[in-house]
Amino acid sequence: MARPRIHDAELRSRLLQAAAETVAHQGVDSLSLRKLAAAQNTSTTAIYSLFGGRAELLVALFATSFASFGDAQRSVPVTGDFEVDLRELAAAYRDWALHNPHLYAVMFGGVLGSIDVSAEAELAASAMDPLRDVVSRAVAAGTMSGAPAELISHSFWAIVHGLVSLELAMPTNGDGETRRAMFDAGTESVLRGWMRQ
Repeated sequence: MARPRIHDAELRSRLLQAAAETVAHQGVDSLSLRKLAAAQNTSTTAIYSLFGGRAELLVALFATSFASFGDAQRSVPVTGDFEVDLRELAAAYRDWALHNPHLYAVMFGGVLGSIDVSAEAELAASAMDPLRDVVSRAVAAGTMSGAPAELISHSFWAIVHGLVSLELAMPTNGDGETRRAMFDAGTESVLRGWMRQ
């Protein structure tokens, strides 16, 4: 009878989630492999086996966060209606961030400190490919104008990112419908600004 796999994908996922919560709430210096292993009913050996060490765990956390976010963006159906597609990408951005605030903090909150994630830069950049693709097609079709596609993409992303970051920083009490209305109004304003009149 084969021995059960102990260091599996499920444990890896749990360790990454727990590490994200620790780093987002207490900072990167608070992440102890011994405490992380104990909290997840495993051993530091398992962490070394799965990741290689503390630095590698943090790099994996960064990569996993952007991979998950990128998957959420790529899962948005492409309708060919540029306005619809951009609104849906913005909504998917917000939904993912609200459901994964710890991963969002790892990606954009500067919580990893001096950990070198430069090798993962391409993965991080590719997460915004769906947005760039829609904007590029809209510019080519003449539906959006006034600047190159990369600049329009960046400005749209900046507004969405800013609105989401503000929402995550606000106290959790409040009307969800009002928050969504504020987000929609903000994204609509930047969308209108770039649409050809």
